[in-house]
Amino acid sequence: MQDAPAAKSGLFDDLLEVFTAPSTVFDRTRAASAGKYVLVTALIVGVIAIATKNLLMPWLDAQSNLQIALAAAKDKPIPEAAVASMRSFTAWGIVIGAPVTMIIGPYLNAAFMKLGAAITKTNISFGQAATIATLAGMPRILGWISLPVQTLVLDESKAKSLADLSLGPARLVDALTTPPAVLTLLSNLDVFRLWQIALVAIGVSVVARVGKGTGVLIAVVMVAIGALIQLIPSALF
Repeated sequence: MQDAPAAKSGLFDDLLEVFTAPSTVFDRTRAASAGKYVLVTALIVGVIAIATKNLLMPWLDAQSNLQIALAAAKDKPIPEAAVASMRSFTAWGIVIGAPVTMIIGPYLNAAFMKLGAAITKTNISFGQAATIATLAGMPRILGWISLPVQTLVLDESKAKSLADLSLGPARLVDALTTPPAVLTLLSNLDVFRLWQIALVAIGVSVVARVGKGTGVLIAVVMVAIGALIQLIPSALF
């Protein structure tokens, strides 16, 4: 028995309605290509990052100060001549890194989803996984918006690191004394990441026609692999 034709919708309809009617959106986009969503979301995040860079500067400078302090604590002080370059790299890194992450991230997450699907013997294509990953990443855009909004009400003189702007447990710990690996893990537990996990679980459940438990398991596998990869720099340095 063939699937009934999916209702047509506009690109922005899909991006917005995934917040309010995710099951409907994933059902009608099961055959859609991720590319158009990837490009639009990357453009949106890039504009946000450029427009709000100055608002984030106190926290970006604080992040640089944190890295300098951590390097000094390990008897690997950063040369004074390199400090200015490092600060510039940190500031522009977020502007460039934000849209790049939105481009690469969905396809990496799709690969991790496929591993989870293999473990659970779930039938889902890489293209479908990429579309789910992209649409499920919409809460991350809200996360980017939340950063400059917070800077409008927080005291910039008390900025310690970018973790101060996290809407999760990373905000509650001291970035200087908390092991980098632990801080990385805590940073993966903010409101927007948990929301993303929930949407991935729904997407997999709808598109692959599996139970919600299987969808959750595949979403958790995706996030766990991503977190482990993020821990590699902490282990090496």
